[in-house]
Amino acid sequence: MAARTGSPPGPEAEREREYPYCVYQPDGDGGWGVTMPINMHVTAPGEQRALAAIDAELAGLENPRWTRVFPDAPTAAWDSDGGQLVAPDRSVRRPRLGDAWTHVHVWELDADRAALHAHLDVIDLEYAYLHRGDGYHVATQRVREHLSGSNWRRETPYRIEYDVEAERRTNWGPTGDTKLEYVPD
Repeated sequence: MAARTGSPPGPEAEREREYPYCVYQPDGDGGWGVTMPINMHVTAPGEQRALAAIDAELAGLENPRWTRVFPDAPTAAWDSDGGQLVAPDRSVRRPRLGDAWTHVHVWELDADRAALHAHLDVIDLEYAYLHRGDGYHVATQRVREHLSGSNWRRETPYRIEYDVEAERRTNWGPTGDTKLEYVPD
């Protein structure tokens, strides 16, 4: 399943009403193909926007362990309402010695909801960006652990239907499907 478009439009594009299921990246043939799962659904009912609640936890001076400094490979999610690919609103990493850096992409759906994709950056010298995404279950666990000391509630168990072929789903392994809700003080 590949979408034939050029670069994904910017984050200000109209967003779908439902959570997107998969991350798309360039397929090398001028199109975009499914590469990874969008494995975290976030809600933040109330006055604070979901994106702001996530930003407060994964960016800024209070969280120096997370950074937006490093360049990203082109990444997008499918907006079914707009019929187009859209770039993430945020992309942050948590550097550490060696590889297996936690990497999170965030798409804001509306004021109360965001979709997150979490993976580990694993060194792969054959890949164009010298790393690839892997370890989805471990990455979501690390994000949950980071958020555990604050106002986040997790729904467990949670299952996301990715609507991909069985072989791809098997190759992904455990995806760490998670639903998080921000509960303000």
